[in-house]
Amino acid sequence: MIKKRVSKIVNKKILTSQNSSRRDFIKQVSCLGSAAAIQSLGLTSLLAASKALAVDDYKALVFIFLDGGNDAFNMLVPRGAGQLRDDYEAGRRVVALPASDLQPINLTAPASIYGGEVYNDFGLHPACDHMADLFNNQEMSVICNVGNLYEPTTRDQFFNGGSILPPQLFSHADQQQQFQSEPALPFRFGWGGRLAELTDIYNSASTVSPLISMSGLNAFQVSRDSVLNPYTLGTNGVTPLWNYKNNVTRKTMVEDAMASIDSASHLMMQKHRDIFNSAIQAEAIINGAFNEAENAGIDYDAIFSAAGAASSKVGSQLKTIAKMIAGRSSTGNNRPVFFVKVTGFDAHQNLLADHSVLMGELNAALKGFRDALTQQSDFDKVLSFVGSEFGRTLTPNGDDATTGTDHAWGGHALVMGGMINGGQLFGEHPDLKLNEGLDASGGRGRWVPTTSTTQCASVIAHWFGVSKPDLPQLFPTVANFPDPFHVDANLGFINPGVGV
Repeated sequence: MIKKRVSKIVNKKILTSQNSSRRDFIKQVSCLGSAAAIQSLGLTSLLAASKALAVDDYKALVFIFLDGGNDAFNMLVPRGAGQLRDDYEAGRRVVALPASDLQPINLTAPASIYGGEVYNDFGLHPACDHMADLFNNQEMSVICNVGNLYEPTTRDQFFNGGSILPPQLFSHADQQQQFQSEPALPFRFGWGGRLAELTDIYNSASTVSPLISMSGLNAFQVSRDSVLNPYTLGTNGVTPLWNYKNNVTRKTMVEDAMASIDSASHLMMQKHRDIFNSAIQAEAIINGAFNEAENAGIDYDAIFSAAGAASSKVGSQLKTIAKMIAGRSSTGNNRPVFFVKVTGFDAHQNLLADHSVLMGELNAALKGFRDALTQQSDFDKVLSFVGSEFGRTLTPNGDDATTGTDHAWGGHALVMGGMINGGQLFGEHPDLKLNEGLDASGGRGRWVPTTSTTQCASVIAHWFGVSKPDLPQLFPTVANFPDPFHVDANLGFINPGVGV
C-alpha cells in the first residue's frame, strides 16, 4: 500500500493555512526536513529518528542510460580462435576491433551462446581497462542481448507475424521510453518511478523525493500516481535560485512577497509560493547531505581524478550521487532511485573514434564511482545498471574507417555493485550469424533480444524490495515471459546474501 504523504516530497504543495490542525503542522515540519529547521522547533528527537532510519536497510539504484543506442558489440567482443570471433570479424568488417587490442576478461563460468554453444574468450573495448578490472574482480557482469520485447519473439515471427512487437521498433524516442518503462502503449509510468512508489514504505523518514535525476526530466522516473516527483540536481549538485542569496535586497523583496500570499490569494499565486518554498527547503536539505558527505573526510575530487574522470560530465554526475549516498541521513531515503544520462551514442559515422571516447569516459566514471562507494562502505548497497535503448547493427554503414552503424535491437547491459555475481555473462549472447538465427534484418545483424528488459529489471526490482507477486504491478508484460528467477533464464546476477 502506497502512503500518500504530503511530507514525502518537498516539491509537492505545502500546507500553510493558519487553521491547520496539529497533524498538518507536523506534516509541515517534516516537509521542511533540514536539521536547522527541526532543531529550531525543538524537535531534535525527530531528526535523530530520521538519521537512524536512513542508515538501516539502505539500498540505492543508479540507472545510467546510454542515450542514442550504444554499439554494445564493440563494448564486449569475442576474442580467440573460434567461430564466434570469425563471425564477428566477418560482420563488423572495417569497424572490427583487433583481438590483441581488447581488455581481456576472465569469465567465472562459460557464456551461453544462442544455439546451445558456449564460449569463454571475450574482451572489453580497448578503452575499458578499469571496467575489465571490475569484471575480473567479480564486481561487474554483463547481461547479453537484452532489449525491448512485448513477448518472446523469434526471427520467423518478426518477419511473418505471430507475436506482438514493441511499438515503433528502431525509433530512438519510442525505444528510449519503452526501455525506461514498458514496451507497450499507452505510456503510463516509468519503472523507476513506479519502483519508488512500491518501495515507499522504506522512505518513511524522507525529507526530499527519493527520485533524484542528474539529467533533467525523464520517462524512467515518472510515477504512476504522481505522489512522487523527481528532484533534479545539476551536474555538481543543487542549482540555486539565480542571484537570490547573494543579493540581500532581492532576497528580502522576494521573501516579503511570498509571505504576503495567503489562502485568500489567487490559486496561481499560492502555487508559485509553494514551489518557491519547496525549492528553498530542498536546497537546504540537499546541501545538508553534501555537508555530511564532505565531513566524512573522503576526497571525492582526488578519487575521481585518479580514475581519470575529473573532467567528464558522467564522472561529475556519479561523484554527486556518491555524495548524496554518503549524506543520506539528511534526506531520510532508504531506497533512492538515481538517473544519469550519457549522450552521444547514435554513431551513424565515425564509430571507432567517437565510441572510444565515450567508452573511456564511462570506464573512468564507473571506476571513480566504485572507489568512492568502497571508501564510504556503500559498494554493497548500490546497484548500478548501465543500458541503452537498443544496440547497433553488426555490419557497418560503409566500407571506410570513418563509417558507423545503424539502429538495431538487442544489445548488452552492465550491472555493477557488491551484490553482483560478478565475472559472468548472463542471458544469451547472439551467435553473430547473419541472415539466420536471431538476425531480424536483411543481413545487417540486428539481433532479436533473447532477454527482455522487463525480465532483467524484475530481478533488480526484487532486490530493491518489491516482492515477486507484486512485480506485475511494475512490469505488466513480465507475465508474458518465462520466470526471470528460474535457472533457465540465466539471470541470477544478484547475490541475495550481500547488502541485505
